[in-house]
Amino acid sequence: MTTEIGVVYYRIKPNTDELEATWYASHLQQKKTGSGIAKGDTSNGYPGAYTVTYFSPDGNKPVIFVLNIKKSGSIYELSWSKEEHVLFVGVGIETSDGLVAGWRPVDINS
Repeated sequence: MTTEIGVVYYRIKPNTDELEATWYASHLQQKKTGSGIAKGDTSNGYPGAYTVTYFSPDGNKPVIFVLNIKKSGSIYELSWSKEEHVLFVGVGIETSDGLVAGWRPVDINS
């Protein structure tokens, strides 16, 4: 069984309550990144709840999730949900100009 993994990089857009996202998932056949935009409250930095829309590398097929980011020390804990069901979880660290996180699907059998 192959486990899907991915990476996402968020940057706070200046003068907005939005995060710009660049992402990649291991299931993609093309080795190209997708994009996204998360809308929420960035007044306290990255932690918070967002509505995030991701676009495939070709710019199509938008997918919408509720993104929750929590800070625990210097580590960020992320979860992506639909209809109150967590589908993906990840951990991240803040860089000089953004937040980078690895993620994986939640094992629904556990």
